[in-house]
Amino acid sequence: MKKLILTAASLLAVVAAMAQGTVDFRNGGITFATIADRLVRDVDGSALVGANFRAQLYFEPGLDNPAIEQSVRTITNNPVSFRATSPTNALAGTWQAGGVRTLQGVQIGESATLQVRVWDSVLGTTYEAALAALAGGASGKIGKSVAFNFTVPAAGSPPNLYYMENMRGFNVVPEPSVILLGAIGAAVLLLRRRKS
Repeated sequence: MKKLILTAASLLAVVAAMAQGTVDFRNGGITFATIADRLVRDVDGSALVGANFRAQLYFEPGLDNPAIEQSVRTITNNPVSFRATSPTNALAGTWQAGGVRTLQGVQIGESATLQVRVWDSVLGTTYEAALAALAGGASGKIGKSVAFNFTVPAAGSPPNLYYMENMRGFNVVPEPSVILLGAIGAAVLLLRRRKS
C-alpha cells in the first residue's frame, strides 16, 4: 500500500510540474510575430555587449501585476550572459540563449506579468546584490524592462507562442548612489532656500 501511495504521489508531482507555464527567455535570434525593438542598450544607446552583463527573468502571476516592481520571484534558472561581440554585430543587445523558463504557479492558459532585469556582474551575482552595491557607492550599470504580460499557451502550441512578444527594449543606466542622491537633494533644498 505504501508503494502505491508513493507512486501516486510521485505521478501527481510530475503532472503538476508539467502543467506549469513556460516561456522562451530570448530577446533575439528568433523571429517574433511583431516588429519591435527588444534590444538592451547601453547608456549611449548602442546595443549592450559584454559577458559581464547578466539578464534574469522575474515574474508575478496575473496580468498587469504591479507587485512585479518589488518581485523577488525570479526564475530558478541561472541568469544568462550577454554576448561578447561588437556593438554593431547583429546579435548585439541580446543575451545568449536563455532557453525555456518555468513560471512556477502559473498554469497553462493563465497569465503572468514579466520583467527582464540586467546588471553588471562586477556589482554582484544577482540584480538585488548589484542594486545594494550601487546603493553602497559602487559604480556600475543596471536596467530593467517595462513590465509586460504573457499568457501561457496550451501544451503542444507552436514554439513562437512561447516567445516574449510583449517585451520591449530598454537601456542600462549608471545608478547614482544613495549618498549622491542625498547630496543632490540637499543642493536643491539649499538653492530653493536661497531664492526665498
